[in-house]
Amino acid sequence: MTKVRLSLKALLCAIVALLFAATWTQSAYAWTWARGATLYDGPGLCVRGDAGIDHARPGVFSGNLAYANAYALTQGCGTGLAKSATEAGVQVNVFRWNGSAWTLCRSSDWTFGPTGQTGGDLGGPYGPSIVFDYGGSASCGPGLYGSQAHVMVWDGSQWREGYVWSGSENVP
Repeated sequence: MTKVRLSLKALLCAIVALLFAATWTQSAYAWTWARGATLYDGPGLCVRGDAGIDHARPGVFSGNLAYANAYALTQGCGTGLAKSATEAGVQVNVFRWNGSAWTLCRSSDWTFGPTGQTGGDLGGPYGPSIVFDYGGSASCGPGLYGSQAHVMVWDGSQWREGYVWSGSENVP
């Protein structure tokens, strides 16, 4: 009976150790994201955006890409709100830290598109999005990089807009 207890105790310790290691190990991802930032929440409209940046790393699914998404939702940031392709837009700007300030490295063109809500089990809001190849460190040199999504949605009388910062990451 003692050997069985000892074996079960060792198995339990191994499971706890594996769970601890899986929880506390550093991510292998090469990207940084800010998702679902609320930029405006007013009468009849909530505007949200995402920003992300990635850099190529050997052996990891990655690329020298900057990302931006725009969403129009109902007031209170509930479900996706249907807007036409001329009423929502997004642009992404890539910045590099020069040692004392963030300087603009590259910018995408504006992308406009419709917004709404998809159905199904994995349904959710959708809107215009950009995946922009900024070129990695070949563009502006090695260092800290971050992306900024510029998001805007027309509320019927004016553009509601704002910026989402991705956070930064070192691009060798």
